[in-house]
Amino acid sequence: MTEDTRPQLGAASEPPRALPPGPSSGAAPSRALPAAPSPEAADVRPRPEESSEAPPGGSSTVPPASTLPPFPHAHPPGLAPDPRSTLRPIVTLAGDKFAWANGARAMFAVGIPFALVTAVGGVANGASAAVGGYAVLYATRDPYARRARVLAAVGLGLAVAYALGALVAGHAWPGVCTLTVVAAAATFLCSALRVGRPGGYMFTLVCAIGTFLPPDPSGIPADVGLLLLGTASAWLVSMSGWLVRPHHPEHVAIADAFRAVAGFLDAIGGEQLDAQRHTASGALYDAWVALIGADSKHARRSGEVRRLQVLVRRVFDIFHAGEVLAEERSRPLPPQIGDLVRGLADAVGQPERTPELPAFLDDAETDGQRELRASLRKAAKASAQCAIPGASPLQGERPGALELVHAAAGPASLIVPVSVRTGLAVGAATVLAALLPIVHPSWVAIGAAAALQGGNAVLDLEKALQRAIGTFLGVAIVVLFLHDLSPGPWAIVVLVSLLYGAAQTVMRRNLVVGVACITPVPLLLVGAGLHGSHVGDLAPTRLLDMLLGLGVGLFTSFVLWRRASTGRLPAALGRAIRAEALLLKAAVTGNAEENARWLRLRTAVRRELVDAWNAYESALGELAGRRASAERAWPVLIVVQRLGFRLMTAPLKPSVPAEEALPGDDAAALDRYLQELASAAEERRAPVPPELPELWGHPVLRQHLKRLARALTEAAQPPAPGFASHFLAGLPEPPRRVREAEMPSTGQLR
Repeated sequence: MTEDTRPQLGAASEPPRALPPGPSSGAAPSRALPAAPSPEAADVRPRPEESSEAPPGGSSTVPPASTLPPFPHAHPPGLAPDPRSTLRPIVTLAGDKFAWANGARAMFAVGIPFALVTAVGGVANGASAAVGGYAVLYATRDPYARRARVLAAVGLGLAVAYALGALVAGHAWPGVCTLTVVAAAATFLCSALRVGRPGGYMFTLVCAIGTFLPPDPSGIPADVGLLLLGTASAWLVSMSGWLVRPHHPEHVAIADAFRAVAGFLDAIGGEQLDAQRHTASGALYDAWVALIGADSKHARRSGEVRRLQVLVRRVFDIFHAGEVLAEERSRPLPPQIGDLVRGLADAVGQPERTPELPAFLDDAETDGQRELRASLRKAAKASAQCAIPGASPLQGERPGALELVHAAAGPASLIVPVSVRTGLAVGAATVLAALLPIVHPSWVAIGAAAALQGGNAVLDLEKALQRAIGTFLGVAIVVLFLHDLSPGPWAIVVLVSLLYGAAQTVMRRNLVVGVACITPVPLLLVGAGLHGSHVGDLAPTRLLDMLLGLGVGLFTSFVLWRRASTGRLPAALGRAIRAEALLLKAAVTGNAEENARWLRLRTAVRRELVDAWNAYESALGELAGRRASAERAWPVLIVVQRLGFRLMTAPLKPSVPAEEALPGDDAAALDRYLQELASAAEERRAPVPPELPELWGHPVLRQHLKRLARALTEAAQPPAPGFASHFLAGLPEPPRRVREAEMPSTGQLR
């Protein structure tokens, strides 16, 4: 390796420093980092010309401000769903590994109650218990303390949904209303409370099963009891990992956070920076929630839990350093930095794999570089220890259920229109199934709910197409190879368990293969209580019913609330700016202290930033959303995101001398400035803000605010003329006699 190609962290004008060929002497053995083939020299962005005037009553030295990197005027490739790439996921595998643990849990959670009840009460009753095992799909990544509560609530919710459906069985319009309400309510609550996938889909499925069973009010308690037995089995199977690896979910969450932050550091200087920042922010929040959710009296005495809490702080520190570096640099960081952070992810569960820090980190000269070096050293020190008994616990608390529901019902949230749309789609599919000679109307309702799992029209179309192809493949396999198969009770138990486990193993990597594996399961369960039935008897019916339900779901996705995301984007941006105003006021007045109020403010700002990003990303997938109108807001979204994360990573100044604090008049002017920007974002107009006061000591924040005002002004400009306008403007002017002939007669001389 020559001198010119060795990795550097300092300024481009400095002599390069070599990366050592191996670990330094005297250090503990560790995993070696891969060398970069040809990393470019780092750079420090030039300083802008700032006023040398001193603040009133303050020091005569004004800290120089770095020039902010230019924001992209168009979102990066891959952010918007592309209808032309709909077929790509059908023939490819997503991710890098199969979900073997999820598949094993699903197999045992369904198979154990199915086998036990079949041995005692017959295969028909066993099928009811097997449906309760579907609860195992929830909370697969949550810490065991939270997982226990979520699974218990899901089990009770499934029992209630089944009971409501069974109570209206045999009554057409009450059944339609019940399915509509259950589908909408389950979708809303699962999304608001962040239960995770499969969300409200399983509640709709169970309610549809109960609704279209033969009416038998006297048998409802027994069926509900069998279903609860299945959910209890799912609870035990899902919680069994606590006996072997009690903190494995926390390890996974923290390792994912390190990997996401590594991706963010790799993206510095590139067009994917803002998208990677959003991804890293979500992973960091998930890690923080995982550790907060795992907190208990026993955990507070555990040195391992204290170590994990320290690692969460350290990965936040690395992310904060990356935020500062993103403002200092226009070129990427040396790739060894990202590899180092990924090595720390591997060391979360295995401290002996802690990597060595490269020597070029000693060349740090800017604030961001020094902060990154210190953060990496602290993270490596914490990850190399097996336990840290004396560490202080994490501050803050997870938002409560009422707070989450209230936020989900807000004007900028997309959960309400998605939930109502899902309920109406299920209701419409149920009505259509009642009007047509459908053998199993429940499959039509389930298909409509399955078609709305994407989040926007383009993704709904993609997922529905994959489900349709998967159902066709599953039915084709049944018809060709299993049509005349009439399995016995125990063969049904084994086949259902294996197929369900296989489906959950591959579902996240390829939806088509997963659906093909799970398609025979309902055919086996339906025929479980019918003597002399064959697996393939209802295969064509399954295909037609699912296709009809998917079609109804797609129709509602294309028709109802077609511009829900586009219409909510301005309100989401305005709410984010107003939330940032509270943080900014605390930062410039010296009231930013690490207390409960500050943590709540940061959580609120992060929630608004995520809502704004999700609204924009969803707007790009609306077929009738006029993507151009949403894309004009991209620079505004980026500045709002960068300002918000900069505020959350700003150094705390709990004690500021009175002569350096922002005067009251300037604080009021700053608040009026931000409120005008928020109102302009909500009303889609150019802002007319008052004069922005000098924020002494915070020049970077001031640059963000001025850039935000400029971005809002540019976004409010009318769009550029399209192709038709350019075509008409390029046509030759008609002759004078033609123009005079077309002029209206006014009685005046021309």
